[in-house]
Amino acid sequence: MFERYTEKARRVIFFARYEASHYGSPYIEAEHILLGIFRESHEVMKLFPAGSAEKIRMQIDARSPIRPGVSTSVDLPLSNESKRVLTYAAEEAERLSHRHIGTEHLLLGLLREHGCFAAEILRQRGMYLNILRAQLGKPSPAMLPWSSWGSAIHQARTERRGNPQDAVEIHGALWDVDYLRDAVRKCRGHYWTRSNWSAADVAVQRETGKTSFDVSLVDNSQAFNLVKGGWQKEQCAICRWELLESKDQPDRSSGYTNGRDWVCIECHQKFLEGPDYFTSSHSEIT
Repeated sequence: MFERYTEKARRVIFFARYEASHYGSPYIEAEHILLGIFRESHEVMKLFPAGSAEKIRMQIDARSPIRPGVSTSVDLPLSNESKRVLTYAAEEAERLSHRHIGTEHLLLGLLREHGCFAAEILRQRGMYLNILRAQLGKPSPAMLPWSSWGSAIHQARTERRGNPQDAVEIHGALWDVDYLRDAVRKCRGHYWTRSNWSAADVAVQRETGKTSFDVSLVDNSQAFNLVKGGWQKEQCAICRWELLESKDQPDRSSGYTNGRDWVCIECHQKFLEGPDYFTSSHSEIT
C-alpha cells in the first residue's frame, strides 16, 4: 500500500499512529494524519502564523473524547475516513502525473474529505483544494517547491478577501462554496426544529471501544457497556460547528435537528430559512 510513499509520507503515517495512541483512539483518524504532517513537514507549518500548531492541537484536544492512551505496540487500523484520505492522496498524485505520493498529496487528500475535522481546520486557515491543486500542477511532473507553494497560498488568501464568490463566512471562518452547496443541498430536504442540545447515552463495545447510539445493545449483549451522557458533542451537518451542553455559550447549546442530525443556528438562518441561498442574489456570492 505504501510502496509509492516518500520517506516523509511514511513517517507521517507513523506519527499519525502515534497521535492516535496518544488520544486513546481505536482508529487512526484524519486529524491524526494532519498532526502527523505537522510533525514531519516543517514546510507546512511555515504556511501558518506562529503558534498555529499549538492552537490546532488545542482544537483537536477539545473535540477528542477523553480516553486512556493506547500502547504503541497495539496495531491501530485506519478509520474509513482516513482510508478515503489515502485513496484521494493517490488519486491526486495520479492527477499530477507524480510517481511518488508525498506529504503534499496527503494534504490534498485531507482537503478532498470535505466533511472531516482536519479539512475544516485547514479551510479555517485559508487552505483550499482548488488553490493547492492548481499550484502543485504548474511545474508538472516535478513537485512545486514549498516556498513557491507558500507564496501562492498567501497570494490566494489575499485574492479571496476581494472575491467572495469562492467562499462564504460562517462563524468567522471562510468555507468553500462548492462544499457548502453540496452540504446544504443534503439538508434542505429535511424538516428542522429548534431544540437545545443535550448529551446522549451510548453503548460502547468493551473490546474495541466502538460507540453505538443503539443502547438496546446493552440489554441484548454482555459485550457492551452503557455510558450515560457519553456522546457529549455534536457537529453541525453543514459547517461542523460543535454543539454541546453549555450555560455560557447559547450558540453552542442550541440548534436545529431533524431527529438525527443537527444544524447550528447560523447555518439554519443563512441556508435553510427562505429561498435557496446559492440561487438567490446574495451579497456574499454575487
